[in-house]
Amino acid sequence: MSRKRTVALFVAVVAIALIVTFLWTPPSPERPPQYSQRESQIKVGGHTTQLGACLKIAEAKEFYRKNGLDATIRLVKSSKQSMAAMEAGDLDVVIGSLSAGSFNLIRKGDLVILADGSRVVPSVIIRKDLWESGQVRQLTALKGVSIRTPREGSSSYYALSKVLRGIGLNIEDIKPKYLKEKEALAALEAKQIDAAILNEPFATSAVERGLGIRYDIEEVEKFFPPKGQQHMVIYTLRKTMKEKPQLLHKFFEAYVEAAKFYDQARTGNQPQRDEAVKIISEYTSHDKVTIEKAVWPYVAPDGKPNVSYINEMHDYFVQKGLVDSPINLDNVIHLEFLPENK
Repeated sequence: MSRKRTVALFVAVVAIALIVTFLWTPPSPERPPQYSQRESQIKVGGHTTQLGACLKIAEAKEFYRKNGLDATIRLVKSSKQSMAAMEAGDLDVVIGSLSAGSFNLIRKGDLVILADGSRVVPSVIIRKDLWESGQVRQLTALKGVSIRTPREGSSSYYALSKVLRGIGLNIEDIKPKYLKEKEALAALEAKQIDAAILNEPFATSAVERGLGIRYDIEEVEKFFPPKGQQHMVIYTLRKTMKEKPQLLHKFFEAYVEAAKFYDQARTGNQPQRDEAVKIISEYTSHDKVTIEKAVWPYVAPDGKPNVSYINEMHDYFVQKGLVDSPINLDNVIHLEFLPENK
């Protein structure tokens, strides 16, 4: 090779190296590292009520992006819908209620619990005219009345059973009516039901619209653990847990950061409160005043669920014949993806 060609080749190599150096920028806190499509894309099943707040907060505050995730959140009205979508492979993780149905899916070996989703002290809404007439002023007066829950074996159904057992009644002593949240508001307005167990912000909406009176929450919470009933949890499939562990670790880094932000908002800290109210109002389509007045669900800032309560609910559904056979939940609850347990 001639000297002239050697010099030309050297100059070309140096030029290419300079171009690559100029174009490549190392990862920084302001520019999260890039991941492969498999590592970064996660499909999440959210919820249309306030129970799914942390998932939307993580999106709005860009906690997913900060952890290198491209998250898509699909809001659903019922856990039944999100569970079906996950079974079909359309979702990686979902927030869903604890129910007889979910325990039956767990029993098949497909479903696992990964974290706390939300806990509530159930809002017992008494139809306003029944309250004002004095016909239903005590929980004991619920005997024989029609009360709304989403469906038999739902988390709200179990909450109602706990309240009833606390006052010496059982589920057979009332007339359960199975309706969706918006249907329940219409039924209260039309006087087709006497009372309802409602999630937020629908419970506060019922009160604000003059459809019902919220029974004293301090009286209701006596029947539940200090932070309320374990109502929602984060689920995934065993297949996802085995095939995408790094994705789940990144997801829960973002989720726990959102849970801590939400807890600050729930307890009234600013600016978290105003930011959370705006986020929740936008995705639930309820006005900010209603969100501000709502009884905010509790979400554990560390992501850990109330395992003993999950077992208690499971045992009740087994006893009632709503779960086909008992499950060893020790093999079903996997908390190792939470940041503190890595």
